[in-house]
Amino acid sequence: MYQEQRLAEILELLAEKKQLSAKDMIEHFQVSKDTIRRDFSILSERRLVQRTHGGIIPLYTSRQIPSFNDRINQLSQEKKAIAQKAHDFLKPEQIAFFDVSTIVLHLAQRIKEPMTIYSHSLDNAIMLSSQDKVDFHLLGGKFYPKNRFYYALNEAELLEQISFDIAFIGAASVSDGLVSFEDEADAHLKKLALKHTKTKILLAEQDKWQKESKYILGPVSDFDYWITDQAPSPEVQKLLGDKVKIIY
Repeated sequence: MYQEQRLAEILELLAEKKQLSAKDMIEHFQVSKDTIRRDFSILSERRLVQRTHGGIIPLYTSRQIPSFNDRINQLSQEKKAIAQKAHDFLKPEQIAFFDVSTIVLHLAQRIKEPMTIYSHSLDNAIMLSSQDKVDFHLLGGKFYPKNRFYYALNEAELLEQISFDIAFIGAASVSDGLVSFEDEADAHLKKLALKHTKTKILLAEQDKWQKESKYILGPVSDFDYWITDQAPSPEVQKLLGDKVKIIY
């Protein structure tokens, strides 16, 4: 097990049990005391946990990022409906890329099929770590706490060697028909993932058309499908034409 996968599982266990001891984690993962100490130290430095004598507890502050369970529960019915429609595209034994997105996170919660999934999302890692049928690969690197993803150039470049059957991509904004994101590293990694993907699916609500972000991934028309929450406006439909199939 890679370190980032172990860290994700530690966070999942902490969400369930509210406190963890180093002794219990040594037994759980069958690793050394020094390894668990380093893991606890990393999580503390990322402000994801609070160290205690011999263990860790959740970090309760006004600035605390909601747990993945909280984020799932906060999803609107519209986002849940998008995730359900996206799930219809999944087939056993696919190799898939899952983006950083609350909608994709809800999609991950629904997976029962045996498949291989790559993602740079911490929340996806936590959600899928307990799925025995899923061969999950977390792309590691520097952690970006605001949007809870990892990025390292060498990890991202691994994606160029993979032919994905399907990729699910969220969007921070879809302005003038261009899908864009807040973080340059995030946008770059998605570009590499989509380079050799057979079926590209955008998951984004209509209100994303009224938002703007700095780093462009590409036009909506680069996707095979756009799953959204309602019929696009006549202006949007005219802009896209028949270049992408819209599902709502």
